[in-house]
Amino acid sequence: MAAALALVAMLFVMVRPLPALAQAGQAGQTSQTSQTGQTGQTGQVQWHGVERVVAFADVHGAHTELVRLLRETGIVDEKLRWAAGATHVVSLGDLLDRGADSRQVMDLLMRLQGEAQAAGGRLHVVLGNHEAMNLLGDLRDVHIGEYAAYADVEPAAERAQQRQAWVAAQGDASAAAFDQRFPPGYFGHRQALSPDGRYGQWLLSLPVAIKVNDTLFMHAGPSNALRGMTLQEVNLRYRTALTSYLGLAARLEREKLLQAQDVFHHRARLARERFGRLMAAMAASAGAGAGHSTVDAALGDVVTRFEQADDHVLLSSDGPNWYRGAAMCREAAESDVLLPLLQQFGVTRLVVGHTPTRDGRAASRFDGRVVKLDAGMNGAVYKGRAVALLLQGAQLSLQYPGEPLATRLQAEAMFVAPRDVDETSVLAALSAGEITVTGPRGPNELNVSVHHAGQRLVAIFQARDEGPARREVAAFRLDRELGLGIVPVTVLRKVQGQLGVLQARPSRWVTQADVQRQSMRVGGWCDAERQFQLVYAFDTLIGNERRTPESLLYDADAWFVFVTAHDRAFGTTNTLPAYLASRPPSLGAELRRRITALDKPGLAASLGELIDEKGRAAILARRDRLLALPAAADSGAGAGVAGGNAVGRR
Repeated sequence: MAAALALVAMLFVMVRPLPALAQAGQAGQTSQTSQTGQTGQTGQVQWHGVERVVAFADVHGAHTELVRLLRETGIVDEKLRWAAGATHVVSLGDLLDRGADSRQVMDLLMRLQGEAQAAGGRLHVVLGNHEAMNLLGDLRDVHIGEYAAYADVEPAAERAQQRQAWVAAQGDASAAAFDQRFPPGYFGHRQALSPDGRYGQWLLSLPVAIKVNDTLFMHAGPSNALRGMTLQEVNLRYRTALTSYLGLAARLEREKLLQAQDVFHHRARLARERFGRLMAAMAASAGAGAGHSTVDAALGDVVTRFEQADDHVLLSSDGPNWYRGAAMCREAAESDVLLPLLQQFGVTRLVVGHTPTRDGRAASRFDGRVVKLDAGMNGAVYKGRAVALLLQGAQLSLQYPGEPLATRLQAEAMFVAPRDVDETSVLAALSAGEITVTGPRGPNELNVSVHHAGQRLVAIFQARDEGPARREVAAFRLDRELGLGIVPVTVLRKVQGQLGVLQARPSRWVTQADVQRQSMRVGGWCDAERQFQLVYAFDTLIGNERRTPESLLYDADAWFVFVTAHDRAFGTTNTLPAYLASRPPSLGAELRRRITALDKPGLAASLGELIDEKGRAAILARRDRLLALPAAADSGAGAGVAGGNAVGRR
């Protein structure tokens, strides 16, 4: 037993354990009920017949910017009191992290919720991933000023006790590291954001998705993890997942199997390892007998359930306050995820934050079905600005502080490669920019940079005869006619007196061959299999038999998939490319719709000077071959990357 006691002493926890929670569903219900009187929150998640709705996103502690926005949109008066009557205001979450004044932001919104309801309006706050992170204990993005804001609720005696315990466990030389690891206010912050703390209780009462009129408001967006759920179920299941994790973590903290200094994403593994060591120590000690078996089994069950809670899909990157598909991924593929879910929830529009827009202006995607509202309100971090979305009847407009008139919502420009420069600018640069050769790349290939209108773009020049060069450009144009975005901008140019094609590339990119040689881990927010299906369908359309690991590229930052090397495509065959013969493409509904829309006049207009009439007719024949293939069993399933012999599958 002495060994077991020694091990337990080593597993001393430096912060106050979270209080035990009741069963997950009951705990979430209790938190919500406890806040109803204070904030006006209820279990309702749908509202109809609302005349005016105002939404904003991702404050990230930018209290000053939020106040200005609320004043200029008429939500509050000069004394910061509710002034919007029956208006419904929606905060899309991420009030916390990266900015010093997040506590002030929460105090303001918590007060305004009650004032809004008393006036016949509503202030809805949707839970963001950063609120969830703070509740769960993932503190990687907490601003030091946020900790300092809670120094007033951090008892000096408790901090001294925690420091003493730290030094006892770590040694005298560790005293200086204590304040770095646990800045002043840290323990007050953790208590206030715990399930029984003032802010923790409020955050646990918040929904992750609400519907007002015909619009769905979420922090990030819906993934296939929400298939088949009602909006009420989404919120209940999410809160259950969140409170289950918290309750199990609290138990493991009391058992010393979790520690304050643990890296958040390693907690489940560390709990398992410590449990194993504890059991081994107890078994080896003289006093460890059958009397411990029941306790051991119960604690082991808690560890197992914590591992499952840690891996819960709704708390993962596919969860409603993390998933970026609607904001980032290619519309030709992501529509098969998004559109069925919009129909499932009975809405025509989705409004999200979470993913900052590229230019500090809100934008729409998917023909207006998605509004991206995170324009970077915390300008010190995101170099953006505050913005409010105004919805009144069928009218949508934007309000930026300092701009006297509401402005129209514009569609997001197409961004392919590089992903931080819009397509129009890339095409203009490659067509007319100054080319500088930076070095050889391979046979008949040069690395180049292109300077145009103050921008510098990375590109590749490939020397080609006229026929192959025209086919490369034709691939680019057909890609854009379909709206796929998998072929980077490609134009005819001469470099050092040689004809060829100039093609843009991502700022950092690798080939599939690089991935295979270096055993790289391909990640990213956008499902690789759905991207590959675009490639397979495109190769079938253009009759491309030469898809190789060298001609399939990735953006090494976001892991978008791109393709090149189409100089031998556009023949007259009507068969599947050989590499797809054993596993034909599987077309989702949106890709099928786009391919069906191809016709002779359209191809003549886009490809007429590049591909002759016979070649264009072959595209349509292969199109018909594609459409005759079985439709995808579940066009939005995103079941992961399949195996097989097709190039590009992970």
